[in-house]
Amino acid sequence: MRGELEFSPVMIAILFLAFLGISFFMGMLIHSAFVYEDKENLKRDSRKAWVLSMTAGTGITSWMFYYGYYINFFN
Repeated sequence: MRGELEFSPVMIAILFLAFLGISFFMGMLIHSAFVYEDKENLKRDSRKAWVLSMTAGTGITSWMFYYGYYINFFN
C-alpha cells in the first residue's frame, strides 16, 4: 500500500487561500460596521481601524476553521 497523504499540498494551498479570503472579507464586514458608525475618534481611512478589523476578521475565521476541524474529527 502506498503511503498516501491525508492532506495533499494542493489541498493545504486551497485551505490557506480560502482562509485568507474569508479573513479578508470578514475584516471588511467588521470594518464597515465599526468605522461607518458615529465614531468621533476613528476616521474612515484610519490605519488603526483597518488593522483592528483585519485582526478581528482573522481571529473569527481562525475560530471557525478550528471549530470545524474539532467537530469533524473529535466528535
